[in-house]
Amino acid sequence: MAVSWRNWLANEGVKHLCLLIWLSMNVLLFWKTFLLYNQGPEYHYLHQMLGLGLCLSRASASVLNLNCSLILLPMCRILLAYLRGSQKVPSRRTRRLLDKSRTFHITCGVTICIFSGVHVAAHLVNALNFSVNYSEDFVDLNAARYRNEDPRKLLFTTVPGLTGVCMVVVLFLMITASTYAIRVSNYDIFWYTHNLFFVFYMLLMLHVSGDDWKPYKLRRLYFIWVCRDIQSFRWFADLLCMLHNKFWQENRPDYVNIQLYLSQTDGIQKIIGEKYHALNSRLFIGRPRWKLLFDEIAKYNRGKTVGVFCCGPNSLSKTLHKLSNQNNSYGTRFEYNKESFS
Repeated sequence: MAVSWRNWLANEGVKHLCLLIWLSMNVLLFWKTFLLYNQGPEYHYLHQMLGLGLCLSRASASVLNLNCSLILLPMCRILLAYLRGSQKVPSRRTRRLLDKSRTFHITCGVTICIFSGVHVAAHLVNALNFSVNYSEDFVDLNAARYRNEDPRKLLFTTVPGLTGVCMVVVLFLMITASTYAIRVSNYDIFWYTHNLFFVFYMLLMLHVSGDDWKPYKLRRLYFIWVCRDIQSFRWFADLLCMLHNKFWQENRPDYVNIQLYLSQTDGIQKIIGEKYHALNSRLFIGRPRWKLLFDEIAKYNRGKTVGVFCCGPNSLSKTLHKLSNQNNSYGTRFEYNKESFS
């Protein structure tokens, strides 16, 4: 017999709509979190260290948090009885949806099990990468204390690691005791292990509070200085080196992009040496290619506003002012500012 779409919508439409909304929330949350940790500038260094494991662990954690917040609602009997016996849910179709509460509870439970597996596997890879990719330049970012530290120490001597292991054990007991065979043969086992949910949520709160990923913003400062002779450069070189070393010590090596241009080469050998080693690769002969520089800055600051500050002759000011007003394909807006001491 052919299915009547009107009857199907009356009996199944609301249920499938709710399922579609729930599924969309999970997919959207997973994807947005994955992209944040994969492309977000504040997690640039952490992503370099951990790679795909970082994205998968955080994306799966978002899905786990959502479903852990929903899974108990379908089993709140007092709430369900109140909704069924009151006029808060006037639609009979919506009220009939409450009968599917157990099915939704199971659906959330299965989702938690699947993404717990993804989360655990990703963190095992992260623990290994923390150890292998340890860098003294990013001590605050790294969970390991030294290179090639035993990854098992990260799992059993840190709050996120230890609580995570305990949560896996509790979840395993709850899953195995929820099987049909155990529920039929000994319902008490199912009942008592399911009451471990209180322990699970206590561990979850400790796990979340201890799992602190530190974001590092990549707000970059471009410092371009054009000099005619080496003497003008020398008095400022010490300060530039000091700034460069300061940002490296603060785990922000990309905060400032220094580019130095000399139109004359006399005496350049005297400035390039061990004392100014940090500036050697940032010293160029000639003048900046301003159009390419603006394009590069626009590319790495898509859709953002970039301040341009010029201090120099009128010819340079006009060039930068004109470039600031031009359109670019990255949606970046340049705000031009000029300072003159002449």
